[in-house]
Amino acid sequence: MQRPLLQLAAGLLWFVTNSPAALAGEWIVETHSLTVRSPASIAGTEDAAIGDFGVPLYGASMLSEVIRSTDNTLACQPFNNHVSQEPNGLPQVLLAERGSCYFIEKAYNAEKAGFKGVLIYDNVDERLLTMAAPEDRPEIAKLADDITIPTALLTHAVGQKLADAIKRGDSVVVELDFKESMAHPDDRVEWEFWTSSNDACGAGCDRQSLFKSEFAETAISLDQRGYTQFTPHYMIQRCLEHGRSQTCADNCINHGRYCAMDSIPTELQGRYKGRQVIEENKRQLCIWHQAEAKHQAWLWWTYVQLFNQNCKMGSNTFDNACAETQVQACNLSVATLQDCMGDSDADEDHVLLKAELEQQGTESIGGAAGRVVLLPTVVINSRQYRGHLDAVSITKALCSAFIETTEPEVCLTGNIQEDDCMSGIQNCWRNATLNVDACVDTYRGYKCQCPEGWRGSGQQCEDIDECLDDFACDHTCINLPGSYRCECDEGFNLMFALLALQFGGRGSPGFCFPKNMCGEHNGGSHTQLATTPLCAASGAGLRLAKDGKACEDIDECAEHTDECDQQCINKDPRKSGIPYACSCNLGYSIDLQDRHKCLKTSEFLSQMGLTFQAASWWSVALASGVAALLAVLAGYAIQRFRIRQEMHNEVREIM
Repeated sequence: MQRPLLQLAAGLLWFVTNSPAALAGEWIVETHSLTVRSPASIAGTEDAAIGDFGVPLYGASMLSEVIRSTDNTLACQPFNNHVSQEPNGLPQVLLAERGSCYFIEKAYNAEKAGFKGVLIYDNVDERLLTMAAPEDRPEIAKLADDITIPTALLTHAVGQKLADAIKRGDSVVVELDFKESMAHPDDRVEWEFWTSSNDACGAGCDRQSLFKSEFAETAISLDQRGYTQFTPHYMIQRCLEHGRSQTCADNCINHGRYCAMDSIPTELQGRYKGRQVIEENKRQLCIWHQAEAKHQAWLWWTYVQLFNQNCKMGSNTFDNACAETQVQACNLSVATLQDCMGDSDADEDHVLLKAELEQQGTESIGGAAGRVVLLPTVVINSRQYRGHLDAVSITKALCSAFIETTEPEVCLTGNIQEDDCMSGIQNCWRNATLNVDACVDTYRGYKCQCPEGWRGSGQQCEDIDECLDDFACDHTCINLPGSYRCECDEGFNLMFALLALQFGGRGSPGFCFPKNMCGEHNGGSHTQLATTPLCAASGAGLRLAKDGKACEDIDECAEHTDECDQQCINKDPRKSGIPYACSCNLGYSIDLQDRHKCLKTSEFLSQMGLTFQAASWWSVALASGVAALLAVLAGYAIQRFRIRQEMHNEVREIM
């Protein structure tokens, strides 16, 4: 990952140093496994520290042959010859010793020579450290843009062991295994992006702005669908003199408590200072918290994308007015945002900025993530990411952090990973006749998992005989390879037959229903399953007659089971759709809110928005007629719904 050039300012207490060695020494070390496969005399597994330049193979591994140059052992000079493909077909990685030039120069020379990776081993006995680009040499640091191979540092002992084996003439084969370099505990990835709103600090700021624009769509989609939980962070420093110097006043807020750490180009310092940067950083933190409270945390991406496009230092629009316009475009509250930001001149702490300062300065950011000392830094599942800051590289790293088979579909697209099930390298069970196999493509490779309708280890699968299950079909079950089919006896139709086709042809529970669902002796209002008739009786106005076949009407009015307030009129639901209707005495009208109750006509007119005095008798008659019609229609609709629901419930109980 390319870092912006940081400048030390008088009066400011910075926690990073211009010394690349010192910087790398305090930075968290992320590792991958290096397993020596041959020769057998040195076989074993060691840790290798992932470099902060190059492209780690997160979630994957690479079997390769280790090569050491005899005339360019330090790899500080360009190689004269390009790497040729060896007879064993393995990709070649370069082994080089530390010293005489920067780590990144060795990796650059290896890349240009055609090596598929570079292993640099320490020239002194010390613990592993992270190789980083030299921030005080921007012309060297920019070489990182052209390095696309994995890079790693080995301890002196491990590297010397490999070098000695090569010197003896042994073929040294190693596996670079990144499968566990990124934690992948579950089906959701938590990740953080430590960044800055500054768009004019050099190549690093340019890269951050470009990444925010290019990755926004993917980040929003992953967050909205619950695949990821994203949190933005901003690096902050304190002013040593707590606001008493002009430098603190220019670059800090809250009396020197919170200062911007990235630099402003000389040509822009007349208009902009670090104070504007830390103000915007605070605004973006508040935006994320406001959006998070609305369960729309992804609005942070929408805002920063708009801000990067429209509010630039180079065009003199990096200001509050431009920022608030983008806030409104995101449908966020400017007033709530202002409350969150508070008074930047106050001699007091700001809750969010204080938390950011405490997080970045601890040894345990996000759990075991380590200290964040450079911008930008990406933390995924509590592991610091190493590599390029671009949309594809970050997507690959996120994909490697899902437990296998739970990754989103974007992880299985061609530009992110190769389909290992199509490559021919997998050893899963396959039935060529049926064109079905047990290979499940994952970002990390593949898994052998028997398909639905089959069981076994994945290397071996056998058909499941679903017909042994008594509940598979109503009448006849026919087992098929990986599936089954239901058939019904004469006079019955298979229910859910179309549902089986919906599931790709795989069998589904088969219920057999009579072809003549409602016979002429069944009253036309009940469903018949096999030999058992069902009237939609309970509360629906019908019940089963004594002959056990027909449905007869219930006279709710005669049996006093109605709920009418004044008068009851019995109905046959097979003709009217309702079991009974309620009516009212002269001077009363049906309550529109409860069709069983009667209201005085004056109260009814009040419901309709009229007054009795202002209404003519024609109005009263018209309103009463409308009310009666509405009541009948509402009763009909409600009762039809009740009948349908009760029929469904009875069928469901039998099934």
